[in-house]
Amino acid sequence: MVDPANVRQLSHRPAQVGAVNQRVSSLHAFLVLRRAAQIMLAVAGASPRFLWERWRLRGQPAATQRALARTIVHVCTRLGATFIKVGQILSSRSDLLPQPFARELAALQDRVPAFDGAMVRVIVERELGRPLDELFAEFSPEPVAAASVAQVHRAVWRKTGEVVAVKVRRPDVLEKIRLDRAVLLTIARWLERWVPSLRLVALEQQMAQFCAAVEQQAHLRNEAAHNARFTANFAGDPDIAFPRLIPEACTDAVLTMEFVDGAREEELDGFPIDRRALVAAGVRCVGKMIFEHGFVHADLHPGNLRFQAPSRIVLLDLGLVGELTPADRKITAETLLALVRGEGKKVARLFYENAPFRAVADYAAYEREMETLVAELRQRSLASTEFSRDIAKIFDVLRRHRVQARGHMTMVNLALMTAEGLGKRLDPSLVLAEAALPYLLNGVEGAESVRTA
Repeated sequence: MVDPANVRQLSHRPAQVGAVNQRVSSLHAFLVLRRAAQIMLAVAGASPRFLWERWRLRGQPAATQRALARTIVHVCTRLGATFIKVGQILSSRSDLLPQPFARELAALQDRVPAFDGAMVRVIVERELGRPLDELFAEFSPEPVAAASVAQVHRAVWRKTGEVVAVKVRRPDVLEKIRLDRAVLLTIARWLERWVPSLRLVALEQQMAQFCAAVEQQAHLRNEAAHNARFTANFAGDPDIAFPRLIPEACTDAVLTMEFVDGAREEELDGFPIDRRALVAAGVRCVGKMIFEHGFVHADLHPGNLRFQAPSRIVLLDLGLVGELTPADRKITAETLLALVRGEGKKVARLFYENAPFRAVADYAAYEREMETLVAELRQRSLASTEFSRDIAKIFDVLRRHRVQARGHMTMVNLALMTAEGLGKRLDPSLVLAEAALPYLLNGVEGAESVRTA
């Protein structure tokens, strides 16, 4: 690798600086090509892996679904953080995916293979500047959870005797994320060139935002700042909580916080939990994040939630967030409210007027198709309404009529999708459209008050 100190020493020699820059550029290009080859090899190995998994599971129920899911888990795990995050998003839809498939994918939530315990010690001591034994009275070498960006170890903070969770970043994760970004943006750029309709979903822009968000998650100082902001936002809500940090033991690669005891979703049977109150708290949490605070936990898969009696939700892994401007919140609230009310023409107009790009050949035809779709959705009972599926159908209409949706709608849909999936699993009577109505109304009214203030 090129030593930055040498670059500074050569700053007065343009020819040599140019040579160094060329070497750096060539090295980066080589690393990107090597990473692209790794991705292609992993994808190419998917078919043999699937056949092997299918053979191993022969005679068992749902063998094909489980084999496919295990293959996806293997490929994502092999490729690292960026791809694991895609798998986690898939795993959050166990209400829509076949149960055997979803159960296998759940391994990506917090059961990714751990990295070496000796390296954990090296990272913690380097980051906190003291020997591990001086900082912690106990430190478990085996992680209690291992995910895409970091793994978590149970420890005892020597200063207070408090049981804590120590989150340690994987040693190579930043380099892999940056190389993945270069590869995936190149692929997105080519796809947009050869499939023009993909420009309407802003594939390259969406991919850039996704990769930037994953990289942001790898900087644990960001998570500490997000923790403080979320804690302040929900300070008055006893049912929504976030882990308390140990600030002196937090750096960009290490995060130390209280150890949260609580049940996972799959452990709730027989646990003293009020499920309806729990679901109401979850809807309230997501509704306030999107329509009041404009600051959204963008990684709400079940592995990042713990439940405490009687109806308390503790949100973990706060590195991946999304922010909405007042304008974003107003547009989102107005659009979803119009959808819930069955106002198809208004839905069409709001998407059209707020599109970053549009090239509609026949607005009347676009409006009619949107109006027909919304009317069909409205004919169903509220109990059968599913925001995520309905928005996906609307996005299909937008794509065919060349109307680009604003980028924040993807993040909002993911948050609603997760809340809806979890809510329906815990309380099948949940009607998200009905439960979210007060937040939609407040989102419109709140944005109007901000605009007129």
